[in-house]
Amino acid sequence: MGIISIAYICSMDKKIVNNLYEFWTYIGETMGLLIDTEDYKAVSVLNSDWPKRVFAIADKAGLIAEIIKLSGIGVLPDRITILSPNELKGNPNLEISLSQKNMAIDLKTVDGTFDLDENISQVRSKADALNFANTATISFGYKVDAEIVFQISQDASKVRMFNYRKNEEYLGCGLIYFDSLGNAGLHMIGTVPNGRGLGIGTRMTKKLLSEAVNSKKELAVLMASAMGEPIYNKLGFVGYGKLETYKIKTK
Repeated sequence: MGIISIAYICSMDKKIVNNLYEFWTYIGETMGLLIDTEDYKAVSVLNSDWPKRVFAIADKAGLIAEIIKLSGIGVLPDRITILSPNELKGNPNLEISLSQKNMAIDLKTVDGTFDLDENISQVRSKADALNFANTATISFGYKVDAEIVFQISQDASKVRMFNYRKNEEYLGCGLIYFDSLGNAGLHMIGTVPNGRGLGIGTRMTKKLLSEAVNSKKELAVLMASAMGEPIYNKLGFVGYGKLETYKIKTK
């Protein structure tokens, strides 16, 4: 791999991760829960596992040890999200809990005229937000707070959230975040267990891509799990680096 290719991958990784970090920052600011220092940011939530993270961490000697210490006394959350490669794997105070592939698609290659599913509707009310939060909680296996969902869904120029409902049953969810660089981040694309294998994740992704194209954004970016990566590959997303989340062990 040549120097130009490496530089391009690094550039794309930064754009992809910037969208996620900017989104978490937006949530923290909206809810009044953001911790913002020159070395890291964090969103510390009491009633939700999402987006309870320390992120945007500077490359600074001793910083991880400081974060672990502050987490231990309840000042910071017990999750760290960071680009791979990093030096955290051998840290006895940490265990990896999630590894995701950074992916992106040039929206000039997407026409946005998908055959969209009528079962997908936008979150607008508190009841919609509660159903989104419940679906996400079941889909991802961690608690998502409905009040956070409702509050961040109020400005559609920044965030649009969607439920997938069929035969009175909520089966899937997904959201899009428009960042300051002109890119669209696809997040929280999930399906409850009894809705899997029905193409709901693909349909939700197409809906979000349509929103991105119609909003005239440049790139659509996302972080893919091992389960979701084949879906995004088929839709034309290209993989780049990896993002890892570590849990701080309790003593």
